[in-house]
Amino acid sequence: MIRKTILILSTLLCGSIIALTACTTDTNTKATLAKSVQTSELTTTIKPESIAKEDKVGSLWNSELFNDSRFKLDIKLTPREQKEARLMARNFEAHMQSSTLFMYHLLSELKQRNMPIELAALPLVESGFNPRAKSHAGAHGPWQFIRSTGKSLGLERTSNYDEFYDFIESTDASLRYLEHLYRECGENWDLAVAAYNQGEFAIKKAIRRAKANGVTDINFNTVKLTNHANLYVMRFHAYADILRHPENYGVNRPEIENRPAFKRVQIAGRINSMTQAAKLSGVKVSTLKHLNAGYLSDSLKSNKQRGLLVPVENAKRLERAIGIEDNANSQESTAFVETNDSKSQG
Repeated sequence: MIRKTILILSTLLCGSIIALTACTTDTNTKATLAKSVQTSELTTTIKPESIAKEDKVGSLWNSELFNDSRFKLDIKLTPREQKEARLMARNFEAHMQSSTLFMYHLLSELKQRNMPIELAALPLVESGFNPRAKSHAGAHGPWQFIRSTGKSLGLERTSNYDEFYDFIESTDASLRYLEHLYRECGENWDLAVAAYNQGEFAIKKAIRRAKANGVTDINFNTVKLTNHANLYVMRFHAYADILRHPENYGVNRPEIENRPAFKRVQIAGRINSMTQAAKLSGVKVSTLKHLNAGYLSDSLKSNKQRGLLVPVENAKRLERAIGIEDNANSQESTAFVETNDSKSQG
C-alpha cells in the first residue's frame, strides 16, 4: 500500500514538473517572439530609414551630377598638356579642399543649364576656388571677373558688399557669360573658354581671320590664338582631366556629400556681425567668411537683405538662436540657396 502511494505521488510530481516546464517554455517563447517582433519593428521603422537617408545622400562623385555622360568635351590631352597636368596636380587637392562647400552648387547649376561638367575646372584654373582671389590684372573673385565685364553681367559692388566675391552671384554671372560665349564662338566650348580669358572680341576676330583664310572647320586647333590663350585652354584641359581621373595623377578628390552644403539664413534685424553669427551657429568665423566672401568686413550690413550662408548642419542651430520659426514649409527658413532666386532672397 505504501509503495503504491509513493508511486502515485511520484507520478503526480512528475506531471507537475512537466506542466510547469511547458508553461515556462511557452512564456519564454512568447517573450522571445515579442522581443523579436519589437526588434523587427525597430528594424523596419528606424534602421532602413537611416540607411535610405545615407543611400540617398551618398557621394557627390557617384551621383548624377557627376555622371560620365555629362562630360561632353571628350578631352584627350596632348603630350604638352599631360606634362602640364602633372605639374598642376601638385595643387589639385589643396584647391579642391577650398571647393568642398561650393562644388555641389556648381555641378547643380551646370546640370540645370545642360553645360559640360568640364567647366567646373574653370574656377580651379582661375582662382583655386578662392572666393577672395585678386589678380595683378584687376580680376576679382573665384571666377576672376574684371570690373567692367562683371558689371555688364549685373554684379554689384558697394562699400559693404562685393558680388564679385560672392560665389553664388559670380557663378550665375559666369555661367551666363559662358553660354553667351559658346553661342558667339560657333558653339565650340574650347573657343568659348579662350574667349572667357582673352575677351569675346579677340576670339571672334581670330575666328573671322581663320574663315577669311579659307578655314571651314572652326575649332581650337584651326583658329590661330595667342600663346596666352593657348596656355589657358591647355591648363583648362589639364585640370578637367585631373578632375575626372584623379587616380591617374596620384591625387584624390575630397569627400563631398551629394546634397547642398549650405543654407541661406535670413538674418536681417536679428544679428549684425559675422563673429556673432559664428558664436550662435557653432561655425568657425573663417568658414563663414569663406562662404560669405561678399561681405567686406565683420559687419553684415549691405544694400539689400542678402542673408548669410551657413553650413547646412549648423543652419538650424543659428535659426533657433535668432528666433526663426522651425517651419519646413517656410521658404525663408528652409529653402536652400538657388542661383535663380539668390538676388531676390538675399
